[in-house]
Amino acid sequence: MKSKVEMSLTREQISYNYHQAYQLVRQLLRRMMNKRGYHLDESSPEVSELCDSAMGVEEVVRLLQTQPFLEEAYEPVLERALKDTWRLLYLDVRKKRFLALDSLPADVIPIENSCDDDITPEASADFFENLLSHFRQHLSPEMFCYLNELLENYSLAELCQTFFSATLMSKHLSAIISAMEKKLEILKMCYPNGRVEDTSHLNGKGNLSREQVISAFVNVYVGIEKRFPPYFLHRDGDKRSRVVIRFLVDKILHKDPRKLLDEADETFFIIHKIQNIYRFYNYSLNRVLQNAYPDLIHPWLKSRCQDNYWANKENRMKALRWLVEEQLKIPPSELYRHSISREDFARHGLSFMFNRYYNSVSRALGEAYPNLHPWELGKVPFEFWTDKTAAAAIRWMIEKKGWSVEELPGKAKEKQLTRKTFSEYGLATLFEKKFGKNIYRAISHAYPGRFFPWEFGKVQKKYWESPENIFQASIWIALQEGIPEKQIPRAIKNQQLDQSIFQRYSIGHALKKWSKGNLERIFAPWLWRERRQLLREHKLLRKIRTLKKQHQPQGLLQLFLYGLFSYDVQMDIQRTHQRYDRIAHRIERRIFLEEDNYEW
Repeated sequence: MKSKVEMSLTREQISYNYHQAYQLVRQLLRRMMNKRGYHLDESSPEVSELCDSAMGVEEVVRLLQTQPFLEEAYEPVLERALKDTWRLLYLDVRKKRFLALDSLPADVIPIENSCDDDITPEASADFFENLLSHFRQHLSPEMFCYLNELLENYSLAELCQTFFSATLMSKHLSAIISAMEKKLEILKMCYPNGRVEDTSHLNGKGNLSREQVISAFVNVYVGIEKRFPPYFLHRDGDKRSRVVIRFLVDKILHKDPRKLLDEADETFFIIHKIQNIYRFYNYSLNRVLQNAYPDLIHPWLKSRCQDNYWANKENRMKALRWLVEEQLKIPPSELYRHSISREDFARHGLSFMFNRYYNSVSRALGEAYPNLHPWELGKVPFEFWTDKTAAAAIRWMIEKKGWSVEELPGKAKEKQLTRKTFSEYGLATLFEKKFGKNIYRAISHAYPGRFFPWEFGKVQKKYWESPENIFQASIWIALQEGIPEKQIPRAIKNQQLDQSIFQRYSIGHALKKWSKGNLERIFAPWLWRERRQLLREHKLLRKIRTLKKQHQPQGLLQLFLYGLFSYDVQMDIQRTHQRYDRIAHRIERRIFLEEDNYEW
């Protein structure tokens, strides 16, 4: 009983195997040419084509994937593959264009175990008739119908010789049917009418339509042609590569190219017959896929960027935004809620850019999002917090919460505005160190003159030792009760404002203790100020009356003094008296109103 053990190699090991084996193939080819007396032209495209084809032999592909490179173990396998490829490409040139080719590896064409008898490769009529009968039974009706369309142009023998090697033909019937159905699907996609386009005459130097490029690839992929048209990538190489890769990935493999970038290795290009495209992009999987999917595959993914790529600020900003928004899934407006580290840059292939141009997460994010505040981008040093920046940060926090300024005292009482609020927005250090964990100090710094300390919680006992603070607090209570300042004396007289009202407020006890139950003691400074204004008004009124007496008409004395102008003087005195009367009337009315308002 045989036991077969296959090693599971990593992508790096397979990549190393491929490069070492490729160099060994070239050495073997050079040795073969020297034995025949020929000099090997290393730059010849035929040499590269021959080596690539040898590397694509099924036995070699399996060896690359399962066994670490050892020259002694690899050499006989590679030499055998090279000789078989040489005979296939250069000796049997008079055959029709449908050539017998190696099958795709088992990971591309699944081979099932079956109880069916083995099928011999004899190309007899009975064999192909029996094979067609099995196709009818096991292929889907749609695929069998398409197979019949192909058989109108090609015999089943030609199709089998085209699609399958003798090795696969000796496999179980289920393997042949599975492989046939897969290749029929590809052909139906490209040639829905069953007429396969002849691409053997195409020349890559000429103009090729998108359909011709796809046909050239499909014919190579399924085995109708051994190679692409000559000089296929010499003209419009990027465009043609893009068409081929997108057709392969989207239509045949149905894969996300981003996942393919993580999974594929050098054998991917061998299996899918696109070594020429891999070589065209200097053996870089990233560049192959980036050419086909520039919006999905970025230059820094699994690859080293070209020189001076990061010197361009736009390239750096594109990479930074890609990291934040696509990979870390963080909306820019929510950056302050997340902690981005230098490890995030390294994990996504941006460590060189980060170390070379930033070496600071906040500095990097600041270049990508210049409209955001520094504290939104990460931690900032305490020296950053000046009076101006601290006030701006607190106002920003209140706006982010969606609170109005007038709501803040209520939010503090409801325990919605607490230390956790500052911490939620990355301002905990500012709150603790600059404002000593005092909410009133923080809020009044952002909105100076808008609030009093008792609106945000308890006030220190020392605060109530100041008469001015007592007076401000009492005025505030009166305003809360809807009593304007000028009506406070009347409100106290009418007992509309008394100690019971003060007791409704948390600061009422401190005010009562200071006033000893007498509100007049609290409001005395304010009342004396108003009384002094009334005294000034009375003094002004008396002065006007004195002036009127000094300007009384003098009769004959006035006539004697002014003669013919005495009439004009008389009229002027009357106008002056009228003006004094108007002023006196306004003062008396103001005194009446003020005394009415402040009367005890």
